[in-house]
Amino acid sequence: MSREDSKADRIDSTTGVKVTEYDAKESSSDPSNNAWPKRAILLLTAIWGRGKGNRKESLRRLRVSISQSGSDLRRSWKIYQRSLLAMLGLLMVVSVTLISVFAHRIAVEHPYRNLQDTEDLWSIDYEPRRAAPFSEECDWHEQKIVTNTRSAIFSEEVLAESNNKVGDDNRYYRDTLLVKKIIKIEDSKGYDLNSSLLYIHPSNSSILVLTPELYNNSTLHLGVWVTYEFDNQDMHHSWLPDGYDVCIFGTTDSGQDLFSKVLYGSRVSLKIGFTVALLTVTIGTIVGSVSGYYGGRTDEVIMRICDIFFAVPGLILAMAFVAAMGSVTSLTIPVWLGVILPLLFLATISQSYIASTIFEDNRITDRAMGLLLRHRRWLYGSLGFLFFVGLIPNVPITGSEVSWSSFFGISDSSIWRLYASFAIILLFVFITFADRRFVENSNLDGASARITNSLDWTNPWLFLTLRTIAIFAAIVVLFRFTGTDGSEITLIKDFDRLWKIQAALILTGWPGYARLIRGQVLYVKEMNFVEAARSVGAPAGRIMFRHILPNAWAPLLVAFTLDIGGTILSASGLSFIGLGAKTGTAEWGILVSESRRYFLDYPHLMMYPGLAIAVTVLGFNLLGDGIRDVVDPKNRR
Repeated sequence: MSREDSKADRIDSTTGVKVTEYDAKESSSDPSNNAWPKRAILLLTAIWGRGKGNRKESLRRLRVSISQSGSDLRRSWKIYQRSLLAMLGLLMVVSVTLISVFAHRIAVEHPYRNLQDTEDLWSIDYEPRRAAPFSEECDWHEQKIVTNTRSAIFSEEVLAESNNKVGDDNRYYRDTLLVKKIIKIEDSKGYDLNSSLLYIHPSNSSILVLTPELYNNSTLHLGVWVTYEFDNQDMHHSWLPDGYDVCIFGTTDSGQDLFSKVLYGSRVSLKIGFTVALLTVTIGTIVGSVSGYYGGRTDEVIMRICDIFFAVPGLILAMAFVAAMGSVTSLTIPVWLGVILPLLFLATISQSYIASTIFEDNRITDRAMGLLLRHRRWLYGSLGFLFFVGLIPNVPITGSEVSWSSFFGISDSSIWRLYASFAIILLFVFITFADRRFVENSNLDGASARITNSLDWTNPWLFLTLRTIAIFAAIVVLFRFTGTDGSEITLIKDFDRLWKIQAALILTGWPGYARLIRGQVLYVKEMNFVEAARSVGAPAGRIMFRHILPNAWAPLLVAFTLDIGGTILSASGLSFIGLGAKTGTAEWGILVSESRRYFLDYPHLMMYPGLAIAVTVLGFNLLGDGIRDVVDPKNRR
């Protein structure tokens, strides 16, 4: 018998791959051990090949899902196009958004960063002040000329220069100007003088030449002011015709280009609108989902808290919050508090995995338990709350406080902080395991097979979910926060008035979303597919965020879109009454506030930022109305 014939085929019990006894013996007797890596590679390749069918099926489902989403979007777009006003609103929103994105390219004047690099500031030259739209005065410059011959800085030839400007390095500088013609000359008291007392140098238009009649006149030794037209191409818009390409909206009382400030104000307003709306809808969705799903006392407590917020007008509450936070310059939290959110999220995910994967769903129901065991989860939650907030009394044996802050603060090293965080996660896992195994008496039959199936690395498409992204983000945040130097985390370095406005509007805005989503959850949770998910043992978190919320998001999207416009209007209102942006900031509300005392003589100062507010708010309202038509089931027939 040949060597090839002596190979006896068999099936590997672990992988199901066909191997030979000869290969196994040869691998074990090979002194170089080169056969083991080869065999491992072959086994991994074979296992990967076994998942080919599952990968194809998952990819097919993903493509079908994307195709279905595309089909839904096309159908929604057809419904949306039926409304002319909705299309107009979409055009307004897109236009304002594009203007905010490209403001630095469209504007002719730009802010600079202060020395601390904490805020944008605008140069103030008071020239020209409150100029009308398209005014030729925007190409004029007023400069003081020293006429006293005894002065150390006197010269018969004066360089035409701009006022002080601030460069990118936060240093002052002046531009040399090219003079076109002299407009007028005034003495120190404002009386007009003969314009022939000063003329432009014939060979250099940047030099003004003083005549002897000017500097030999003893009555003019205090100096004169000359106004001249200069080459001001930097302030002209190349995309507009001559005569209408400068000072489109005029200038402010500080001499700044109003058009540029309105453009940059769109960035501030949209940032406030989207930030506040996004955070309020997130907080409100979570709170409202918990309230509607669990019901009972949980729902009662949460709804009474919402009633307290509704009892006080939101704008008044926001004003009080901004005023109370007046002395806060930066927003910081302790490190131990910052890691709680990602820690609890990872612990919850771990608990859900343990409960749904390791154990079979043959546990004892709560109705068969005693009163204490039936309400044990409230006991777990209460002890956890007392531990994290530090309300557990000192232990007599150690004499130290039993709290998360003291445990986390044993050492300032990042290694210990990380170990402490993962220790809490393991504690959550242990409590869940012990509860399911010894209290609910669940068995572990088939646990290894379920764990293996849940960690099927041969089909990576299974892990392409928002849950995976959230877990990865939580781990990144946990590593970053635990590696922070010191005992505090700086969330917002410069907690200025604009941030305080956003915090105030978030504080007062989430109860509305909570009540809205609560009503939707109460309706959806009674449907058959939710009962089916509950009957197979799906955890509450999965039922809420995987089954209920995807079927309750439609009113939330409409409210979110409408709330962006309302938030912009509220933020502008707070700035108007002096509780918002600082004076001089490129924010629509403060621009309207600064111009109100000049309204009768210079109405354009208030009109243009007011129109910007009106167009933006109206655009989002019309957009929300259009989305309401899209999500209306009557229009989907």
